[in-house]
Amino acid sequence: MYVIKDNVIKLSVRGLVEFICRSGDIDNRTGGFSDVRLMQEGTRMHKKIQKSMGASYRAEVPLKIELPETVENIDYIIRLEGRADGIISDFHEEADGSKTPVGKVIIDEIKTMQSDVEKLEQPVSVHEAQAKVYGYIYMVQNHLSGIGVQMTYANPETEKIKRFTKEYSKEELTEWFETLINSFKRWSDFVFCEREKRTASIKKLSFPFEYRKGQKKLVTGVYHCIGEARNLFIQASTGVGKTISTIYPAVCAMGQSKADKIFYLTSKTITRTVAEETFSILRRQGLSMRTVTLTAKDKICILEERNCNPVKCERAAGHFDRINDAVYELLTTGPDAIDRELLLSQAERHRVCPFELSLDTATWTDAIICDYNYVFDPNARLKRFFGEGVKGDYLLLIDEA
Repeated sequence: MYVIKDNVIKLSVRGLVEFICRSGDIDNRTGGFSDVRLMQEGTRMHKKIQKSMGASYRAEVPLKIELPETVENIDYIIRLEGRADGIISDFHEEADGSKTPVGKVIIDEIKTMQSDVEKLEQPVSVHEAQAKVYGYIYMVQNHLSGIGVQMTYANPETEKIKRFTKEYSKEELTEWFETLINSFKRWSDFVFCEREKRTASIKKLSFPFEYRKGQKKLVTGVYHCIGEARNLFIQASTGVGKTISTIYPAVCAMGQSKADKIFYLTSKTITRTVAEETFSILRRQGLSMRTVTLTAKDKICILEERNCNPVKCERAAGHFDRINDAVYELLTTGPDAIDRELLLSQAERHRVCPFELSLDTATWTDAIICDYNYVFDPNARLKRFFGEGVKGDYLLLIDEA
């Protein structure tokens, strides 16, 4: 969802509102968004609407804003980026080729839906929030006293269109935006405070054992490999201490800002347990680092047969109304090692899905212990980390490659 580089946390406008403004149920009956045909039809409809809007319509306008923040004497920046589907206005072309809006301005956000758009009585709150953020950014950067926000809903099959438009004053939209950012700030504050603690603890960290034969060479090799962004294949006999010899230099590399997150990948329970214990050994040496262990969806589900909708699962009903508080409480009050038992307990406490809780928690942890498929399987990989257009500085430690 976000990427951190130095003192900047970068996220998309869509990522922000889908995280802060989400609500309602988990519901597998509504279908997924992975159908390529549906995506292609949606793109086609977007372009058709944009082309039909005339000369006063600027399509696909990139927008960005940087917001300076401070927490515990740490200065950082929230950088929001996105692309507005359209901006409706008369424009004056400047000498440098840029365009300045003249008169009334409306931000247009286009969403395609398979349902009957004419039955919509109001815009979906998350969609409208995305348009309002674009509106705020454009309003501030162009010194406007207010701006219009338009939601355009379209069905690609019937090509029916329904629009909702609302005017906002500068004061009204500013107050709303500041409330939104303040809701996110507790998360970004958490990230930068934890990074500060993590980095300070890594600087004091030393290898927790006496080096065995060849082990120091292995540790050094892993560390240099990370620094040079190369792949490294290791073949070593049982008992050499491969797990500590790979995790320790990976942790040290994070302390030097060479990576944001560690993925320890393994398909076996025993090797997963060894990885968990290795991080615990380093914590006993003073390391401050949060880890989460992901369990397969079917294995951690509370139902005998998984069925993710509010009719079949009480946890699915209203899940998104409760999940953020469940994650934040777990991160700020729980132990640094987040395992299956802890996730099940926290999920029961807040009446949320334990699997979705584990994924959302992983977004904010330093290391993730999980199966290979969450990284390499196109159908099962974690799209929040490995989806199209998502980039991050990750270290992959693959046990038994």
